[in-house]
Parts: sequence; structure tokens; C-alpha cells
Amino acid sequence: MMDVIAGVLMVFGSTLVLLAGVGVVRSWGIYARMHSAAKAPTLGILTIAVGLALAVRSTTALVTALLIVVLQLVTGPVGTHLLGRAVYRRMRPELDGVDELARDESVGDGADSCAGAETESGR
Repeated sequence: MMDVIAGVLMVFGSTLVLLAGVGVVRSWGIYARMHSAAKAPTLGILTIAVGLALAVRSTTALVTALLIVVLQLVTGPVGTHLLGRAVYRRMRPELDGVDELARDESVGDGADSCAGAETESGR
């Protein structure tokens, strides 16, 4: 029974990674492509690792799968954030609402804008 559950999890994870690849190729904008490249592979790798740990049933496999999941969960969002910031600085895309990043960058770096917010609020 555990092998069936492990197989289903690995097939589901592989399908998510495949759909993410299709999403990257077929998406219309850079932000949609970044979304496809970040969200689905993270969940796909998580489910593949859980399926692998269930199928192999050893401590070494469990620790390795856990390490893979933790590294993916840490590096995926950071890489996507840096890519989004680089795209924003390079292309300056039009946004639907207020451009908060441009406002924050015009004030200065994060430490200066936080200190300025404290002094303006009456401290």
C-alpha cells in the first residue's frame, strides 16, 4: 500500500514539474513565467521527495529527501525574488496600481526609509 501511495505522489510531483515547464514556455509575460517557474516545481519536488522517502523507507533516504525539500524551499523563493527585482530594474514594466518599489527606492535603502518613517510618525 505504501508503494502505491509513494508512486502516486511521485507521479503527481512529476506532473507538476512538467506543467511548470509548459507554463514557462507558454506564458505571455515575464512575471507569469516567473510564477510558473517558482510555484509548481516547489510543490512538485516536495511531493516527489515525500514519495521517495515512502518508497525507499530508510533513514538516509528520509534525511536526503528532507535536505532537498529544505534547500528547494529556501532557494526557490529567493531566486525568484532576485529575478523579479532584476526584471523590474531592467525593463520597468507598467503596473496596474501604485509602484511601491519605485517609491521605496527613491527614498533610499531599507534602513533609511524605516528610520524616516519612525521620525515622521512622531517619535
